[in-house]
Amino acid sequence: MVEYAPTCNSCREIFSARKPPEEPPCGECQVVPEPENEKALRIFFMVKDQYIMSSGGPVAHNQVPIYEALRMFKVENQERCLNQVMKLSGWWLQKRRDDAGE
Repeated sequence: MVEYAPTCNSCREIFSARKPPEEPPCGECQVVPEPENEKALRIFFMVKDQYIMSSGGPVAHNQVPIYEALRMFKVENQERCLNQVMKLSGWWLQKRRDDAGE
């Protein structure tokens, strides 16, 4: 089982504290985005915790902050970027559900 931490430094600490110390799996964890996806990733990580909630937890991402970020960053092809952010949103929400054991 691979333990991942929310930041690279935390992950390095986890793996260096093991007995014997190990190297973190940076090659599996870090993904270098394609240049055309950088704005979508930047926007997604800005708004990833802006949920629409139900009694069972998050059901969707609030799109208002996404639209505001698209405007703020003056994204040229806003429809394409929005679609990329929403794909990431679906993945993120499913990951949260999986982590919660749903």
